Order: sequence, then structure tokens, then C-alpha cells
Amino acid sequence: MEPRLPQVDAIATIDEQAIVAAAHLRRLRALPGLTVEAAIAYTDKAAMKTALAAAGLPVARHRVVHHADEVATAAGELGWPVLIKPRAGLATLNTFVVRDRDHLNELVDAGAFDARITDPTGRLAAGHVLDSLHGARDGFLVEQFLDVETEFFCDLYVHRGTVLLAVPGRYDAPLLQSVGDASVDTVLPLGHTDAQDVADLARKAAAALGAHTGVVHCEILRDRTKGLFVGEAGARPGGGSITELASAMYAFDLPATLAALAVDEVPDLDGAPHFPALTAVMIPAPAGTVTHVADPDVIEALPGVLHADIRLTVGQPAPMGVGTVTRAGRILYVPDNLDTLDQEVADLREALAIRVEPYAAP
Repeated sequence: MEPRLPQVDAIATIDEQAIVAAAHLRRLRALPGLTVEAAIAYTDKAAMKTALAAAGLPVARHRVVHHADEVATAAGELGWPVLIKPRAGLATLNTFVVRDRDHLNELVDAGAFDARITDPTGRLAAGHVLDSLHGARDGFLVEQFLDVETEFFCDLYVHRGTVLLAVPGRYDAPLLQSVGDASVDTVLPLGHTDAQDVADLARKAAAALGAHTGVVHCEILRDRTKGLFVGEAGARPGGGSITELASAMYAFDLPATLAALAVDEVPDLDGAPHFPALTAVMIPAPAGTVTHVADPDVIEALPGVLHADIRLTVGQPAPMGVGTVTRAGRILYVPDNLDTLDQEVADLREALAIRVEPYAAP
């Protein structure tokens, strides 16, 4: 007698490293959800860009190459400078701009194409996001360089292709320009100048890539002269504090919402914003031993602060991030005015009073 397989009603994940595997399991069990083809389109940047372009959406042109020796030829077609990125990646890992041939030679000599990423988070070893560019079996991307003025995000909560809630927002600076720094992420009010355009383009991108049920995270880029472009999209919630911002802004239970979508149910989302805007101020901390940091109660007593998650302990090393992932904590904050947000953030960070003793040189 053959063993009886356990009853499985749904298979879902919010980990980008497992999206394709989950889709294959759904296919084997004939379960609803993101298809294998769509899962590949969301996780393979070459397939993603091709699908977006085929749908007529504004997206950077690209070429797939397998070695740094091929970059100059691709750049001759796309124009210098070019952006280099892995086909499967996140948090801007192994992503950088190459200005010209001389810069390319400098990067090759420095081992930029052969470097495997170190992961202090311990979360990224299941897939290939830590692999070197030369170690990637299916090659990597050489992409048209966009002169990005502003980078936006938009998380879409989707059930069977219908967008239940769109949460547009922006970063304080384009992520590629702020790697290693602590970002400031702001959920925008729907009446904001850019919010509707960003949400509309994100919806079109999700549809082009085959959104089904779950959360789709889109990065939308504004080029200084060419307007809005779809940067990338993932079949998962946004990283950092974006999901926390979304659930606080629209007052929904995040775990319950993700659980409902995972089992193909419609979650309770009314789409009414509870704040004019909402910001997550990531906490910066240089490498070294923490010698001083303000108490969370002191920060939470400041005007506009909803919550302070400070992951710094006096006498302990400051936790190091990877790519755009920061690990020193964040402050959830209601800004007085988006036009003065930069100064408000500077004041919050000054109030943290972080002091770090750098490590001694070897």
C-alpha cells in the first residue's frame, strides 16, 4: 500500500529565494497561485525586463552576458555608462555602475566580478543571491543606465489578479546611491503629486508579470529627463520597514492579511489612510563598538514618533547590514511636512546620540 500524502490546501511564501520552488510545488499539487512562469518572471531580472518591455512598459534596455569580457560589447549597444546586476538578486547586491572601458578594467582588476557576497544576516544562503557575477550559471545583466532622480516603491495587495490595496511611497534617495547608508522610507498620501502615477505603473507591471494572489513589491524610478520607469518587481512584500509602514498607514493586521492571502482568502482591507504620511527612519550605525545610544523611551517621547526599535547595545558591536538591508533599527515617524522631512530626520538622528568606538586597525 502506497503511503498517503498529507492534505495540502495552499502553498505560499514571502521569501524571494523560495518563490519559484513554491510555484513548482503548487503545480505538482494542482493548487491555485502564482504560476511557475510568473514566478520565474518575478525572480529572474532578465525574464522580468523582457516581459515588461513586451507589455509596452517603460523599462531599461538590457543584455545578458556571462563574463566581464562581454560588458564592453553590450555597453557599445546600450551606451556608456551601464548598470551591472545579477539575474537573481536583492538589496542591490553585486549591483554597480560602470562608467567606461577604463572603469571596467579597474573593476575587473579589483575582482568585482569574482566577489562572493558575505552575509552577516544569515538569511540569504538558500538561493544564489550571494554568488559572484562570474559564478552565475545563467549570466548577469548589463543594463541601460538611468539617471535616477527619485526612487519610489509601491506594494500591491492582490487577490486573484485584483489589486485590493496599493501603497505607494518613496525613498529619500535612489537605493543604488545610498548603499551602506540608512534609508528613509515614506508612504505617500494618495493625493500626493506622484502617488497615483507610481501606483498605476506598479499595477501595470504586476499584471504584465502575472500577479495572482499575495503581495507584489515594485520599484519605480524617475529618470531626470525621461520620466517614470519600472525598475523591478518582486512577488513578495517590500523589505525593510515597508510592510510595517503599510499596515500602520492603513490600519490592517499584517500577519492576518498575509495568512488570508496565503490560503486564497480576501483579507479585510478598507484602504483608508490613518496618517497624512508615514516614515520609517532607518538608524545609521558605523562599524565598531557602541559606547552610547539614547533610550527608546526618550525617542518615543518626541513629537511625531510612534515607535522606536533601537537594536544597539552599549558595549556590543553595531549590527552590520548587507546591501540596502540595515540592522541597527528604525523609528516609525509621522512627519510634520514632507517638504521639511530631511531636517526632521536629521533632528531625530541627532536625538539618538549614537556614539561608536571604531575597531582598531589590524
